[in-house]
Amino acid sequence: MVTICANALIGPDLEFVQSVYIQVDEQGIIVEITKEQKPITYLLPPSYVLIPGFVNAHTHVADAFLKDQGYGLSLDETVGPEGIKHNKLNTSTIEERRDSIQNSLEMLVHNGYTTFFDFREQGVEGVVLLKNILSSFPLRGLIFGRSKAEGDLEDVFNESDGLGFVDIFAVDKEIVKTTKSLKENNPEKLVGIHVSESEELLSNSLSKYGKRDIELVCDYSVFDYVVHATYANEDELSLLKEKNMCVICCPTSSLYYGLKFPPIESILRKRIILGLGTDNVLSCNPDPFRLMAFTLINARNNNQKITPREVLKSITVNPGLIAKKKIGQIKEGFSADFIGIDLENPNLKLSKDIYSAITMRAEPSDIGFQMYKGRLVKWKDQK
Repeated sequence: MVTICANALIGPDLEFVQSVYIQVDEQGIIVEITKEQKPITYLLPPSYVLIPGFVNAHTHVADAFLKDQGYGLSLDETVGPEGIKHNKLNTSTIEERRDSIQNSLEMLVHNGYTTFFDFREQGVEGVVLLKNILSSFPLRGLIFGRSKAEGDLEDVFNESDGLGFVDIFAVDKEIVKTTKSLKENNPEKLVGIHVSESEELLSNSLSKYGKRDIELVCDYSVFDYVVHATYANEDELSLLKEKNMCVICCPTSSLYYGLKFPPIESILRKRIILGLGTDNVLSCNPDPFRLMAFTLINARNNNQKITPREVLKSITVNPGLIAKKKIGQIKEGFSADFIGIDLENPNLKLSKDIYSAITMRAEPSDIGFQMYKGRLVKWKDQK
């Protein structure tokens, strides 16, 4: 049994509690949170606040080897079927892909992530490669595979944590039928899809199907969540809520490609579960602090009212709810995934609001303590 004593953000509302004792069992599960004194394994300094490990709700970790080569290009030129990303993936060696993935995972851990959701390309081979590399990192990966060849959908589904479709044009009635059948026997596995990422995609959807893509996705009734929804309107958001679907936005990535800022305030107002992701590593480093600050600043610039606590929940509590796993919260029965942030570091010192300090001012160097499944990853003050 391991016991951490610290100030901490507890439960689904990230409530600040001082000097709380958190007991973790041998399986890395939080078994008790109490104010009652216990023998202490890790006593964090009073300047620290312990928060849930960050959860990156959308990544493509295999494309780090193209960092910054998409700057100035359009979305389609970068990540479209004939774009630089897929050309590189299709011509790269396994050693290049391995190095690219490893670099992404190193950044995720360094930046305080304990879990990430990845849309993994290249079929079963791509899923297996990521799983093998991931096994040596203190990091949980939820891998949503993507079909590479006709007839491999079931194999990809069985090897991964679910499926991540590129867009509505990668789906037809036969694929939906197969996916529904697979999900019936594996209800814990999730299916996600990119939607409403650009005006061009919406135009193409209307031209081919006579409907916008979100309406089609909702009609299919097989998807658990959508990614982007950047150009979703109020009616479409209401439809997503009606279908009990979650939304993952990637504001840094959207603005990188010259697209609009997503309708985050409307998503939250409709009580849709919101997650935030950093998306492609080739365009955006998986940095949760940059993501949070960028989101808050640009929300205000777009006349959207969202709070620092809501943004913090979108990379901790909410992705855990989307995944339907006991992660993303400091709560009994949940995985002991923590980071400790030192509020006395110069860029945080004198701040009067914990949530604003973490989301607007903190950076990876402020992480002084890190734990994954109850096992120590980092403690800079350890004697």
